[in-house]
Amino acid sequence: MEKNSNVIFEQEREIPMIDKTDILVVGGGPAGISAALAAARHGANVILIERYGYLGGMATGGYVILFDGMGNDKGELIVRGIAQEIIEKLEKMDNGVIYPPKNIWGSNNPNLVKKWRFFDAIGEKGKRIRYSPVVHPEYLKILSVRLLEEAGVKLIFHAYACSTIIENRKIKGIIFESKMGRMAILSQVTIDCTGDGDVFALAGADFVKEDLPVGLVFRIGGVDTNKSDKYIIENSIKFKKLLQGFNKKNRLKGALAGLALKEKEVSGSSGLYNRTTIDSVVWFNNSYPKGDTLNIEYLTCAENIIRKQALLTFEFYKKYVPGFENSFLLDTAPQIGTRASRRLIGEHTLTKDEVKDNVKFKDTIATCVTEINDSSFLNIPYGCLLPKEIENILVAGRSISTDFVTLITSRLIPACILTGQAAGVAASLAVKEGLLPREINRKKLISLLIEDNVFLPQ
Repeated sequence: MEKNSNVIFEQEREIPMIDKTDILVVGGGPAGISAALAAARHGANVILIERYGYLGGMATGGYVILFDGMGNDKGELIVRGIAQEIIEKLEKMDNGVIYPPKNIWGSNNPNLVKKWRFFDAIGEKGKRIRYSPVVHPEYLKILSVRLLEEAGVKLIFHAYACSTIIENRKIKGIIFESKMGRMAILSQVTIDCTGDGDVFALAGADFVKEDLPVGLVFRIGGVDTNKSDKYIIENSIKFKKLLQGFNKKNRLKGALAGLALKEKEVSGSSGLYNRTTIDSVVWFNNSYPKGDTLNIEYLTCAENIIRKQALLTFEFYKKYVPGFENSFLLDTAPQIGTRASRRLIGEHTLTKDEVKDNVKFKDTIATCVTEINDSSFLNIPYGCLLPKEIENILVAGRSISTDFVTLITSRLIPACILTGQAAGVAASLAVKEGLLPREINRKKLISLLIEDNVFLPQ
């Protein structure tokens, strides 16, 4: 029988086992940081492996610097725990974070709404100011490492999970690839915080895959933002026509250079860029038509095209928008923004109807703000973190078990931090009591999270 000419058989080889640990966290984004930190603070030995040379994922390398919806339109602080701790520590760093003053949370004062819309601190439906901090990505990288090192977490950067060590459907560890070759780490519990669900997919857990448009944030510096904000507010109709003409001329779909502009909101209180912690620097979140986010050819094409569009956007603003006369293209994010890919099919799948009905689960381990319903919260049960059959693994971040509509909120940075913190505490509890993560006392988990300043509806 002829061998398939498109297949190469790799020679069998020994994989060195370089370490063993109580808990192995794979992925150092917002979910991974909080998972590792929570687990270590609860007494576990923790190793975190990350494919890049920094922590923070989309919040740092992706320049998605908005901790969206940590408060609601009523002016209440909802997302607490490690997420709020990070904000409080960034406040002690020069230009580390910016957000609306607490005394105006929940306000619908038109002038204040116009101002804080440029920081994306306005509720989508309520059109009220809410607590949505904007962070400095470099400070967040530094702070994240500091917090994990202080907690005793061992960090391994430039390492990419490529296989699982699994026996009888129980994960025993991870094989990862690096410039040093393939190596293995054994663990009692593994937490998948890769975003794309790499670990649970490698282990054979059930999942669904649906895609959203990707983005690549870019920043423009040297901007007189007081001048540009004022121009956009006072010339919204003229500005909208300029955008439409620019798009047509450059054959760009959607809004300016693929930016996620909702045309009905190009009003006196809307701008296309977002402000940062530095007055003279703005950032552009954007969108490129959806494709297979696990396909490297698609990702390569998306990055290259968005960078070309970033230059067009910069040239447009410099030419037409007062305040950008002395501006310059500062940088494009080193990490592409994948908004959706694999999602776990878990013990429980959270649905939009459950969110609309404001269902409070007995095992709710994370609660955050949602745009699905003005008066409800997104309550995430522990079962969303557990694969149906694979053991010794928890999932945190945007690949937890939800339906596609619920993903729109559960993928945001505050929700990822919350599910990461819950996974870390749960994993440490499992290790301490010699149980599978599925077997732990969920009431005890909830009590520990509340003690750690996590807001839960119970």
